[in-house]
Amino acid sequence: MANTLLTNSVITFEALDVLENTYNAMIHINSEYSSDFEFGGTVLGQTLNIRKPPRYLGRLGQAAAIEAITETFVPLTLSYQRGVDTQVSSQQLTLDIDNYRERVLKPQIVRLSNLIDQDVCNLAQGLNNFVGTPGTTPTALSTYLAAKVKLDNNAAPMDGGRCMFLNPTAEASIVDNLKGLFQASAEIAEQYRSGMMGKSIGFDWYMDQNIYVHTVGVLGAATPLVGTSPSSGASTISTTGWSTSTLNAGDVISFISTTTPVNQVNPQSYQSTGQPAQFVVTATTSDSGGTMVIPFAPAMISSGQLMNVTNMPAVSTPVYVFDTAAASFANIASKQSPQNLAVHKDFGTLAMVDMPLPGGTDKAYRAASRKSGKSIRVIRDYVATSDQWIQRLDVLYGVAVLRQELGVRVGG
Repeated sequence: MANTLLTNSVITFEALDVLENTYNAMIHINSEYSSDFEFGGTVLGQTLNIRKPPRYLGRLGQAAAIEAITETFVPLTLSYQRGVDTQVSSQQLTLDIDNYRERVLKPQIVRLSNLIDQDVCNLAQGLNNFVGTPGTTPTALSTYLAAKVKLDNNAAPMDGGRCMFLNPTAEASIVDNLKGLFQASAEIAEQYRSGMMGKSIGFDWYMDQNIYVHTVGVLGAATPLVGTSPSSGASTISTTGWSTSTLNAGDVISFISTTTPVNQVNPQSYQSTGQPAQFVVTATTSDSGGTMVIPFAPAMISSGQLMNVTNMPAVSTPVYVFDTAAASFANIASKQSPQNLAVHKDFGTLAMVDMPLPGGTDKAYRAASRKSGKSIRVIRDYVATSDQWIQRLDVLYGVAVLRQELGVRVGG
């Protein structure tokens, strides 16, 4: 039987199918906000403000204690329009769909998925919780258990939505060192066959080659200290004692003292976790004459419904970088550090929206899955002079960290 010309509708739905099943981080992150953008009116740069759930202090006793309903928002902007464009001949379009999928379509979608997955993995730069040591691949389960503790202390749901995303080196190291420990027998066999972790310590484990690699700032021989104690709600802090140093956006700082440490607070119990609160530097900042005003997130709040620290840092409290004291800065300064992820899926979101279908083309189709939140557009037009079909694949999407407390970076 003769082959028939492949229709754009068939190609579009085949492309969506491949997109839905390629790369790990992008298919295991929250995508429920895709449908919240206006259908037909979405454009590059459009922003949706996503509400975060309010928090309440509660009361003891019969007397009512009225609390304000304080809603906070996270902006989600459609920042990325990505695509892959090709020319295909009439002969290629007469391939059966299986051949076309493997020879033409799949390599396109694999590249497109890779780009999207990179953007998802790069969300690590905005997370403040960190375990491990920059520049040192974690080998012990205790490092990943420390990440679990941070999620537990932040009241992350234990609903099956926790995932661990590791770069190939970190995955190989932990699989080799555990060799099947703490796994059900069936999963031990699968781990042996596949070389992957599977499920362990409450996480589904995945390898992802697109793990974000962070470069630690230049940390001179310094003894940084808090210069001015900030007020509750601050997102900058004045520090002194630096020496020819730069903190990069994505570096993690904390304020540790033997007398008045700034510890993290559980968001439900409002009790100290006994662990130092960590904050992510939001913009690259260099010292000037030994002083540095550091912008950070989340804002440091010591009382009320949004309380996240036990107290504000006092003057002269030492500043730690990636849990490292000044005396050991040389061990981590300027290190290249893969930021593996221990997250609940709701730590961030990928919103991929339906793109408009233009007129004046040979064919324009769009396929979307409400279940996965993925959407792709395929446009084809004919060039008579070369008997070629120009075919472009487009996606429009945004990524954002929704809840910093639901993600932990595992340094490598």
